[in-house]
Amino acid sequence: TTKYFFVRADQKWNDKWSSYLRYQQADFDTAAIDDAKGYGVGVTYQYTPAIAFRLAYDNVDYGTNGAGLMSDKDHVVQFRTTVNF
Repeated sequence: TTKYFFVRADQKWNDKWSSYLRYQQADFDTAAIDDAKGYGVGVTYQYTPAIAFRLAYDNVDYGTNGAGLMSDKDHVVQFRTTVNF
């Protein structure tokens, strides 16, 4: 049995700025697969009603897995532009 746990907190600071925190975890009931954990943080700036910019950081720890499965840690810094038309 696999159990997933996901929590996200969003905060709107004003009409232009917002932020979020996120945590996720996957518990695998298998001896060959480690549990995976990750978190992310981000800030969004709403430039106009149609254009937004987001700067975010995500980190995930896959643990030490065998049999060619994803292992170790990984992270990414992301800049995202959203245009709605």
